[in-house]
Amino acid sequence: MLDGASLVAIVGPDCQKIEDLIDEIVVGDGSSDARFLCTTSHPGETLEEVVYFVQQWERDADGAVRQIRL
Repeated sequence: MLDGASLVAIVGPDCQKIEDLIDEIVVGDGSSDARFLCTTSHPGETLEEVVYFVQQWERDADGAVRQIRL
């Protein structure tokens, strides 16, 4: 994945719809291994809970977590 991203975790209103859109745009039909990206949505969770989840996911990687707010 470009920029080394391994996970996109979405929190907030309509997070499940946004996750589906990202899957459709990035992963497409799944025919290319180069277009793999793990996505998760977290309805009903706080930003702090999701950041903690992502930090645990990235613990064995470089540990960098980037927040993008829409």
